[in-house]
Amino acid sequence: MWHALRTELAYFRPWLLGGLGIATGVVMILSTVIRFVDDADGPPAFEVTIFPIIAGMVVAFIAQSYRVEKRRARLLLSGPLTPRQLAWVTVLLPACFVGLSAFAVPPMIGLAPLVAGKLEPATWRIAGGFAVQFWAYAQLGPLAQESTAARHQRRVRASIVGWAVFVGVILVLAASQFFFHSIQGHLWQAMAVVAAMGVAATLYQGRTDFTR
Repeated sequence: MWHALRTELAYFRPWLLGGLGIATGVVMILSTVIRFVDDADGPPAFEVTIFPIIAGMVVAFIAQSYRVEKRRARLLLSGPLTPRQLAWVTVLLPACFVGLSAFAVPPMIGLAPLVAGKLEPATWRIAGGFAVQFWAYAQLGPLAQESTAARHQRRVRASIVGWAVFVGVILVLAASQFFFHSIQGHLWQAMAVVAAMGVAATLYQGRTDFTR
């Protein structure tokens, strides 16, 4: 399973590097404009540092679009991979993209003096909260896809469970905004991520098309 996950990461590496390159360019442009053009102090530094995390989330959605094609799943299943292992590869891939893109956040935070003239003490904590939030958004892709597949395959109960969890995750993420700067809000977001991953992986294993 881990070899397959590494293979998928290598396959989408150009997309991730390209996204991070664009994010870096956006940060540099905004830093220059805010620092040397705008008379105001500009937005808080953490609002600029989230661009790499957004890039990772976007690449996760791009990778998910490739999952619509059954040929790739059949190719991976032609080896020693089981449907259960492939299911976990599917839900772990978005987490890896967001996690890898988070490594680009510290250099962006280093640009904070260019953005706002100072580094706010809460920048690191708030950037971490954004990382968990966008990770949750990225996991909604596999969950929605598997819930839709279950409906098309007439697995009614599985589809209802999938969409119920999807709506529940959305509600939890919305409610967590009221506690965004607190540990409680981050814990709610993390629980939503775990629920989305677990249900999406379970639904994937129940597929009756290319996993049999």
